[in-house]
Amino acid sequence: MEYIFDIFKLIEKSLENEKHSFFVVDEKKFTQSLIENGLVGLVFEYIDPKSFKNQSYYNLLKEIFKGYVYQDIQQQNLIQTINDKFNEAQIKHIFLKGAHLKKIYPQSYMRGMGDIDVLIEKDNVELVKSIFLEMNYKMTDVRLLHYTFETPNNLIIELHPTIVSEVDFEYEEFLNGVWNEAYLKSKYLYELNNEFLYVYLLIHVVKHLRTSGVGIRSILDLKLFKDYYIESIDFIKLSNNLHKLDLIKADEKMERLSCIFINQMLPSDKDLKIIEYILKSGIHGKGSEHDRFTGRRVFETEHKKQSKTQYFLLQIFPKKRYLENQYPYLRTHPWLLP
Repeated sequence: MEYIFDIFKLIEKSLENEKHSFFVVDEKKFTQSLIENGLVGLVFEYIDPKSFKNQSYYNLLKEIFKGYVYQDIQQQNLIQTINDKFNEAQIKHIFLKGAHLKKIYPQSYMRGMGDIDVLIEKDNVELVKSIFLEMNYKMTDVRLLHYTFETPNNLIIELHPTIVSEVDFEYEEFLNGVWNEAYLKSKYLYELNNEFLYVYLLIHVVKHLRTSGVGIRSILDLKLFKDYYIESIDFIKLSNNLHKLDLIKADEKMERLSCIFINQMLPSDKDLKIIEYILKSGIHGKGSEHDRFTGRRVFETEHKKQSKTQYFLLQIFPKKRYLENQYPYLRTHPWLLP
């Protein structure tokens, strides 16, 4: 994977607003890694087109970049529409993850986003569902922890009555305090305190490492978040939160990886093995060459001290909590469980 250092240099130059020329032998793998790790929006404008011997790869990145810009315009308009509707209906709400992280990048289109995540209070779920249905948004998925809607122009919204997932058992008490860590931004729009939001983002990255996989962009988010809010973050409070949740080592590892990704630090041999896994993993473990169950197997067998047999049995006979998230009707009809 000789091209990984070209990726790091390209990220560095992109954040410095400078064009970059490179030479890579495997242009296909290089291009694939940029796409699968959610980096096209960030780096494309800073690629010297002459760097590619095969211009078809540059043209492919160009088309994908156009998609980033077009989708960003649509998503920003949708965020504003949701905000206006919720304010009108006096519904407290918080935009999560990508919808917030876009503002820490030089341009919002540089940070791609698959869907718009918005948190509301549980008591308002039915009201929001009726508002969305009146707007001709289709409810395409119902789970215990979120509802998925699709707009007429195919944008995806995930409505969350909670930010706790089925694998966040260690952090459930902390995450359940989300509204206590929110402040009023405007009308009924709230934002999370930076110290809480950073830990939530870190937990989200850890969750994907455990369950499916995580690409470069998600780890880079953490570094850029700290840098963007460096003047306003209470680092003592942040450190206390990380200590309380036993996330200090995870944070240090993410910081080290981020510094490697932006070309501020040379990787060790051990780092390179981890980076190879991350590159193949892609965003949310969707890389074309990635085994999405690798992270879960390692977590279940090593961190939870399960044998391979126990892990195998858990996949065949999952815990009731996991099933209820995938199939919410099991909460009211438990007799359907095998």
